[in-house]
Amino acid sequence: MVAIYANKLAETLQGPAPLVVVLWGDDAGAIRQAAQQVATQVAKVTGLDLADPFGVETLTLTDLVNEPSRLTDACLTLSFTSPHKLVWVKGISGTERADEIKKLTEAVAATLQHPLSGLTLLLPVPGHLDKKHALVKAVEGLPAGLAVRFFTDSGRDLESFLKAELVRLGATATPSAIQTLAAGLGADRELARRELEKLVCYAGAELPITEAHVQASLCGATPSGVLLLAEAVLSQNTAKLDTLLQQLQESGEDLNGAMMLVVGELKKTALAQALRAEGAADDAILSQCGKAMLPPAAKQAFLLAARRYPPARLSQMNERALEALTLARSGLLPGNHVLGRALLGLGV
Repeated sequence: MVAIYANKLAETLQGPAPLVVVLWGDDAGAIRQAAQQVATQVAKVTGLDLADPFGVETLTLTDLVNEPSRLTDACLTLSFTSPHKLVWVKGISGTERADEIKKLTEAVAATLQHPLSGLTLLLPVPGHLDKKHALVKAVEGLPAGLAVRFFTDSGRDLESFLKAELVRLGATATPSAIQTLAAGLGADRELARRELEKLVCYAGAELPITEAHVQASLCGATPSGVLLLAEAVLSQNTAKLDTLLQQLQESGEDLNGAMMLVVGELKKTALAQALRAEGAADDAILSQCGKAMLPPAAKQAFLLAARRYPPARLSQMNERALEALTLARSGLLPGNHVLGRALLGLGV
């Protein structure tokens, strides 16, 4: 079956249940939602009861790394209580090592060597694959295979999504608040929707929502270490930055969100430098950079960082960040290692 994009998934699922479905791309939230959509539609067209433990078998990547043959066993063991079986590989976040994804690919290839029927193998794999990856090509080559690609939202796409959600929720927000929210949450729409709903509840009747509301609300979604990390980069406090990176990685924190938050703050720093070069007063700089609602100490810290941060590094920021994010998601090296080195480079 030919590959499709996410906007065609619902239409495609109206037909017979696919044998193998791989959901891939960088939007982990959209992929999680789509996996549930696939499972629900497969149950609808086949009569499968998703609550039947014999009809639905879930595996994790760890299961398959430790014992690759478990995937083949699961797909060849049909359910005696259901007309169809769903084998669902769960828990892939996009931060796994390349060798683990290779094990998954090999397990799927070995399974596809057997005649399969009466089941759907569901593989949500965010972050690791591209259109030439062996797993994608193998599924695309199956008559009953379905490979669905999910593109990451650009910053503008995500901001448009947030504005539409604000309308749905009956709330308003300043442009700087929307930009800060988009930078802090990255491209995961599921997470963005959930955090936006929390933000609207937090702001209550204090409309429009400001950047101060966003920062206070995001503290509950973003680990405090990530917020401190952005401050350490801007102030070029390398000792603090190195310590925070170690703590975040030891706790298993995904540094993709940290990188997006830091890039958002550096963009505001670049704007502050441009405004200062034009002769703007501090109050005007703080206002246009969305910092007017911060406490006095935080305002002064931002202005000081904007004065001291190297302009040459800001001019290379987008290129360096994109290069780091692309390499981190390629699977060639551990993603957090790549992003950690990039963040250190931005903060020295």
